[in-house]
Amino acid sequence: MVHRMLKRGTCVFVLCGILACDGELPTNPYVTSGGGGTGGEGGSGGSGVDPELGGPCVEDAQCDDEIDCTADSCDKSLDRCRFRPEDAVCDNGVHCDGTEVCAQKLGCVAGPPASCDDGNFCTIDTCVEASQACTHELRDADGDADVDIHCGGGDCNETDPEISSLVEEVCANDVDDNCDRSVDEDSCSTPMNDTCADPVLVESSGNYSLLTFGASAQYPTSCTPAGPVNDVVMAVVVPPGPPQDVVIRARAQAAELSTALAEQCGNAASELACGASYSSPAGGNVSKLRARSLPADATYPVYVTTSQGDEVVVNVSIEPGSVKPSNETCGTAQPLATGAPFVVDLIDAAEDQNSACGTATGELVYALELTEPADLEIYAVSTDNDGFPSISLLADPCSDMDAELACHTAAQANLYRHELPAGTYYLAVSATAPTEVSVNVSLLPPTPTPSEDACLSAQALEPLTPVDIDYATLQDDHLLPCLQASVDAAYALSIDEPTDLLLVNRLSPGDSAALALSGVGCAEADVLSCAVSGNNPLRLRRRNLAAGEYRVISESLVGLPQQLTVFERPYAATKIVPFSDACADAISIPSGGGFFQGNTSNVSADFSAGCDADGQAPNGAKDQLLKLVLTESRRVVLDMSGSGYATMLSVRKGPNCPGTELPLACTAAVSSVPSFLDLELEAGTYFVQVDGLAGATGPWSLDVFVVAP
Repeated sequence: MVHRMLKRGTCVFVLCGILACDGELPTNPYVTSGGGGTGGEGGSGGSGVDPELGGPCVEDAQCDDEIDCTADSCDKSLDRCRFRPEDAVCDNGVHCDGTEVCAQKLGCVAGPPASCDDGNFCTIDTCVEASQACTHELRDADGDADVDIHCGGGDCNETDPEISSLVEEVCANDVDDNCDRSVDEDSCSTPMNDTCADPVLVESSGNYSLLTFGASAQYPTSCTPAGPVNDVVMAVVVPPGPPQDVVIRARAQAAELSTALAEQCGNAASELACGASYSSPAGGNVSKLRARSLPADATYPVYVTTSQGDEVVVNVSIEPGSVKPSNETCGTAQPLATGAPFVVDLIDAAEDQNSACGTATGELVYALELTEPADLEIYAVSTDNDGFPSISLLADPCSDMDAELACHTAAQANLYRHELPAGTYYLAVSATAPTEVSVNVSLLPPTPTPSEDACLSAQALEPLTPVDIDYATLQDDHLLPCLQASVDAAYALSIDEPTDLLLVNRLSPGDSAALALSGVGCAEADVLSCAVSGNNPLRLRRRNLAAGEYRVISESLVGLPQQLTVFERPYAATKIVPFSDACADAISIPSGGGFFQGNTSNVSADFSAGCDADGQAPNGAKDQLLKLVLTESRRVVLDMSGSGYATMLSVRKGPNCPGTELPLACTAAVSSVPSFLDLELEAGTYFVQVDGLAGATGPWSLDVFVVAP
């Protein structure tokens, strides 16, 4: 009997341990609250087992799952290893390919690409990496600048750029060219200058307007644009006298175009010069050719070809005969004149040199002999604005692939080099389109290289302390993967713990810039993240940056002043905002800020915003609300880079929700620029309204930094 009682007592004790003496099973620390079943350790969602848990441990050093994106530690409350995924480690810095995530047992895996689908058949939806936002352009499949007739435009045939409401009706072709539902009506036109029998006669220099609408394609050339084309003919008469150059400069607004000059009309083998199509900085396209030293008292056909019907303005210039420049390579380089501007004509230069700037035309090369160290400054500008000049400085021998010291392509290209040693150097001048370039080269007394140009000894950046960058005498020392070669400045950044980083660069009007976070080497392979934009301010975000030494590189395309500020906070895991639809469930922002992600698609429209577009419905787009309580004055920076739609951001002052919108505290993602606010706020309660411009909704990201004013 005693034996049985002991056994019964033991059984009661065991059951009590299992049931926790209250009739319910205790919580199993290894099982997630939302799951069921009996899946093994590390199982996926639905098994009920916490996927982060590993084997037994007593210290962190015993825990390593060999997955780079997990934070490995020993969970002392369970004496089990915990492998916590850190999605931020997987971020490849590319917005449009979606958000990468850290998967248990697998490591970094790609997420679904960013969706720009607005559900409207009449828009072509595109994710733009530079702005990290979506564009929705009205459907124009054939690229003739006339929107599909089913989408509010006038184009009745989206497969043929020659048919639209913007062109004239062509006679006798049995086609409704102008989409007016009539064919070959009385107001139709017959293409002029369509053949060698009906050319535009040119007997002197001047400007001529030609129409290629409805013209047939009869005269192929070596530089004709690809695809269906239209061509018309000019006949240029070289007057009596010595040999003359004929220079053709043609411009079209919509179409790609080419020009070609031949000896015999209709004889493709007699082509003497051909000018391909180039994009013009002024808009549209440009084509140029120079036929040199043509015999006088003769007539030459010129074919003007376009990729679609367009008006082409052609400038014909008859000039004294010339010989093609011979300074095409370093071996034939012409001596470089310094101290005074000289003009380089790139209309028919051959492409012989490689350059990091990768321009479209050929180049002409000039040699410079330095007998002693000097500072070198080079400026170049187009005299006709048909292309951006590009200048490349090379060491001797310039046939070496590593000979290029620096290059720059811009409307006003500029290179500066400090303490250039004595020796032989070469300057290659090219452009983005055939143009004339005015070049000015100056030699100055040698000066030491500024600290901003020295990667290893770069000036240290201090968080919240703005740095004014003057590029006037800085060099191009670092090649970034997100911007062509440009003048730059490098700064040192020391990180002591895992950190969320926001770099903010304020630009001068008219400039474009790049920001990069790099290892201490500052080489292209060392770049961890890179952002480029002409919008103000330019921002670069890096989350969960490991402790270590880094470099921040700022580049300016034009070389205008900029101001760089660094914001830091200890790494904060992403806070998902599932509801926060109104005042009652507004999620709180911690006192130091944080990183938040949500989606306004499935919430309601509760609040209006002062910076919304006109004509919106009451309360505008669907919105979410966050709450921030400040116990003292603070500077609050809010950045919505990475959001998937045209966001609006409004900060409202309480104490009662939703508060009153503050002056200058509402910003919209205009022209695909993500919303951004930098505010000085006094102590109090604030509500941050995440909204959408003109009714837009979707997934959003919000980075909040709360720092000393």
